[in-house]
Amino acid sequence: MRDILFVWDIDGTLIHCGSCGREALNDTFRELFNVDNAFKNAKIGGKMDSVVLEEIFKQHNISEDKRPLILEMYGIALKKSLDSYKNKRVLPGIKNILEFSKTNKNIYNTIATSNFEIGARIKLGVHGLDPYFLTGGFGDTAKEKWQSAIQAIKDTEKLYEIEFKKENIYIIGDTWYDIECAKKLGVKSIAVATGWVSYEDLKEYDPDFIFKDLENYQSILNTICNDW
Repeated sequence: MRDILFVWDIDGTLIHCGSCGREALNDTFRELFNVDNAFKNAKIGGKMDSVVLEEIFKQHNISEDKRPLILEMYGIALKKSLDSYKNKRVLPGIKNILEFSKTNKNIYNTIATSNFEIGARIKLGVHGLDPYFLTGGFGDTAKEKWQSAIQAIKDTEKLYEIEFKKENIYIIGDTWYDIECAKKLGVKSIAVATGWVSYEDLKEYDPDFIFKDLENYQSILNTICNDW
């Protein structure tokens, strides 16, 4: 079997945690700068966090050198928000797929997310998923999702001393952003309608594979394996 790399989005793909990220950012800016609902209209999830933060800096005339303090406070606020959010959960089939990957020496997993790394790691940790992802690309410096995906792929190749062929790399996500990312890199896309974008809307972007969810993971893996 060929070496396969699954590149996972987080929010709406691996987990559901509502608006905890946005709420934590709002809480951070309220506490540090006395700004209410700073991220109310921000395109969180549709843009990289670094880009969103830069826009908020300009909007409220906040210096870039405040970034380390903001991220530190954001991490604290996010953990608090997640701990109190009763509806947070790992989405259907995810743990089964990740556990299956652990038993298959040819399947590897990594993260490509628009989230800041501190936020991504806290979200994964709270849901017990962090141990499955030793590498990742994050929204701290990347301006586009495909850049975080490239970083994730490079870090995984370096860690495991494997060079993945493009036809063996699958970007898995719940939005058009993930599908377009895969097209940009010339790799495969797996769309899953477990986030805020409907199955019908995702289908319009012509992903290589599309599922309503990943609950029937064995059948889904068999479908994907036929492509290998």
